[in-house]
Amino acid sequence: MAYDPTGSGKWLISSAYGIFYEPYYTGEGGPLQDPVSAPPYLQTPQVGFGMNGINFVDPFNGANPFGPTFAEPMTLLVVSNKLRLPYAHDWNLNVQRSLGNDLLFEIGYVGTTGVKLPRFIEGNPAAYFPGQSSEGNVDQRRLYSGCTLTAPPPNTCVYGSVGEIASLAHSNYNALESSLSKRFSHGLSFLASYAYSKAIDDVSSFNITGSASQQVAGENDLAQNPFDLTAERGRSMFDARHRFVLSYQWSVPFWKQGNNWYEHALGNWQFNGILTAMSGTPFTVFDSNDVSLQGGAPEISGFSSNRPDQIGNPNSGPHTPQQWFSTAAFQRLTLNPNSPVEQFGNEGRNVVQGPGFTNWDFSTFKNIHISERNNLQFRAELFNFLNTRIFAFPKVISLPPTSARLTRIPERG
Repeated sequence: MAYDPTGSGKWLISSAYGIFYEPYYTGEGGPLQDPVSAPPYLQTPQVGFGMNGINFVDPFNGANPFGPTFAEPMTLLVVSNKLRLPYAHDWNLNVQRSLGNDLLFEIGYVGTTGVKLPRFIEGNPAAYFPGQSSEGNVDQRRLYSGCTLTAPPPNTCVYGSVGEIASLAHSNYNALESSLSKRFSHGLSFLASYAYSKAIDDVSSFNITGSASQQVAGENDLAQNPFDLTAERGRSMFDARHRFVLSYQWSVPFWKQGNNWYEHALGNWQFNGILTAMSGTPFTVFDSNDVSLQGGAPEISGFSSNRPDQIGNPNSGPHTPQQWFSTAAFQRLTLNPNSPVEQFGNEGRNVVQGPGFTNWDFSTFKNIHISERNNLQFRAELFNFLNTRIFAFPKVISLPPTSARLTRIPERG
């Protein structure tokens, strides 16, 4: 819908709504890879420090990896039988106002909701039994392992961790967006935009880590509690609350003919640039101690997703490369197999605010007139013109005893 309330062509009110479906993709990591990533085409045994230990001499426990039988316990990648195509509701409401002949101001509200988004879940979670659960009997406690805690040796489990692709995730994005643009005139054009937004979801990635133990601060495809996926709802890993971008082009209007030497030197210059300033995105502090005794998930993220208890404000500082957030705001849980309930930290997902981002890419051109048909151009392009330091997230998942370091990305330019 588009409407001009005055009929003068200076105002425009527009709105739109739509539903958009996203098909699943093929290739590595996609749901359609599942048929060739499961037995009998691919056998992935799960080897760990279990009840019987690791047999380095015979890691397949007597099974022939190329034979008709499978090494146990198997790690599987499966697709939920209730998997549906994900879709999104998108809507917006915008107001535009023409200011003069070459200026346009726009402000609007933009929203979107993602429904039935794909995510990884632990399809074979481990049950918790007070006084009987340990890190060594995770597979024996899995719901569909094919073995039990009380069976006599060898008590080999058929199935270990099962990475299930399910359409259970949701997302929500709301933003106030504004912009001021100027068409090229009098040697100047620019576009300045600002967005105030918030993005919330259950998981921000799908197979971002792959089937490997890759430490990704800010996101873990695996939920902390496989029986309570709603506890994963929080800020998206790409949620930047404030974002400002200015792009411009300025052709210096004076001394274009260049009759004198200083006019030749100072005339025919053009300056361009893109300035970006945004607040930081969030990340999560993980605890490497498996206090929940759920074990790892090699086919999902490779490591567990236990979180500590939050007892203070982690964003109170000191905001230095040596210690970005307040580690005193977290308290590690103590492994207690006799706890009457399974232990999970109360820290929410993505509660720690990461460092902001500022970058200015600058370029300048000078056209030198040589003859009627020939020109020479001098060009200089400087990326990160102010040499601003850009810090990445901590590359650790465990809560360190005294500090959390940031990794500095080498400066460009």
